[in-house]
Amino acid sequence: MDYGCGYGRTCAELHAHGYGHVTGLDISEKMIAKGQSLFPELDLRVQRSDMLPFLPETFDACLMFAVLTCIVTDSGQERVVAEVSRVLRRGGLLYISDYPLQEDERNRKRYQAFSDTYGTFGVFQLSDGGVVRHHDMVTIHHLLAGLELVDEDFFEVATMNGNPARVFQILARK
Repeated sequence: MDYGCGYGRTCAELHAHGYGHVTGLDISEKMIAKGQSLFPELDLRVQRSDMLPFLPETFDACLMFAVLTCIVTDSGQERVVAEVSRVLRRGGLLYISDYPLQEDERNRKRYQAFSDTYGTFGVFQLSDGGVVRHHDMVTIHHLLAGLELVDEDFFEVATMNGNPARVFQILARK
C-alpha cells in the first residue's frame, strides 16, 4: 500500500518491477483520477475517512512518502499510523520518508513565526496558504513506538522549489 500515493507514480514503478498487488490511497480525487487515466491497471483509491477500507493484517508493506508533513496535528498523525499498523500483517514493514526539522535560517524563521499560531514548533504556512510540518525526531520515534525500528537514515535532497532540505527515511516492522 502506498498511503498518500498522489497520482500513483510509485505504485506504477512497483507494478513495473513485478509487485502484483499494489494499492494506492490518496485524499485528492483529482490526483487519483489522473492516476487512473495514466495507469488504468493499478488499484488507486480515494481515501475518504480516517479508517482504511481494509481488514486487519491485509498488507505486507506500507509506504508513506512526505505524508506526515501534510498532517500537522499529533492526533492526526497518531490516527494514520494506528490505521496503517492495523492493516499491516505481523512482520509487515512501514517505510516513511519525510522531513525532520531543518537547521537553515529560512526554515528556523518559519518555525518561529508560526509556532504560536499552530502551537507546534515546526508547523508553518507556505506562501500559497498550505500548512505543513517538519518533525523533531523524538516525536517521530514516539509516533512509531508500537513498531520495531529496523533502519533510519538521513540525507540531503532538493525540494520541488529547488531548496536544499534534509529528509529522513525510517523502516519499521510490525
